[in-house]
Amino acid sequence: MEEERFGRLVFIGGENGARYPNCNSLYIDDEVSAIIDPASSETALKRLCGERKLDVIVNTHYHEDHIGLNYLFPEADLYIHQDDAPCLKSLDTFMDYEDITGTEFEQMWRSILVSEFHYAERIPARELQDGDVVDFGHVKMEVIHTPGHTVGHSSFYFPDEGVLFMGDLDLSSFGPYYGSRDSDIDQTIESMHRLLQVPARVYITSHERGIVHNDIRELAEAYIRVIDEREQNLVAYLGEPRTFDEIVEQWIIYKKPREPLDFYLFGERAMIKKHLEHLIGNGRVELQDKRYLLV
Repeated sequence: MEEERFGRLVFIGGENGARYPNCNSLYIDDEVSAIIDPASSETALKRLCGERKLDVIVNTHYHEDHIGLNYLFPEADLYIHQDDAPCLKSLDTFMDYEDITGTEFEQMWRSILVSEFHYAERIPARELQDGDVVDFGHVKMEVIHTPGHTVGHSSFYFPDEGVLFMGDLDLSSFGPYYGSRDSDIDQTIESMHRLLQVPARVYITSHERGIVHNDIRELAEAYIRVIDEREQNLVAYLGEPRTFDEIVEQWIIYKKPREPLDFYLFGERAMIKKHLEHLIGNGRVELQDKRYLLV
């Protein structure tokens, strides 16, 4: 498994190129030992368990592919932004935040979260806020609240090392995901712009790209441009009134049906809903007789 050190910070690459259901992790090898998003590699993290007691888990947000191996460290204190903390305290709240409660996907997701992602209700020891500075001894970590992906999604900047852990603002070619109940398209864009102001030298994403040493501005612009491309394709399809199901069947987000179908169908529906809300809010689309049409 890929590892790279930046002073006391150790990058642990996720399995399968850190694609879902894995992500990249960052280990903080300091007086207070910590790990950000322990969902990279069960093998690597179990080795870490055997070498040294872990003091703190930090989660960028509550999604299952970031908390999936939290259970390996039952005695560690858990840190997460205060707006996402309720999802770690309660599975029912997690389901509500993902807008799954009462849908045809509810039982599937409850089963997956517990059996595949080891979900167990857990009370965070610290609920982070924007601007907090966490001191691990030598390493200082600044909390940057970057909502949009989730309401409490946070990125972490290490000023002495010049390292910025961006979380799921991951610069991937797929583009941003904003399918949770409180996800927000405009906040996603604003959060990326905020990260561009951070004077980092090394950027770490939770998925795929991993470590980026160069200026990320071009990557960030391409990442955000995906949102506009999705919206343009949706508007083009609304040349005549369409039902929600008709729109979803176009696979504007994922381009084509993928397996497991229910998993990707859930994501497609969730993000199309966000785009329709965005267009209605901007006065470009309205809903009449269960059909969406251009204004």
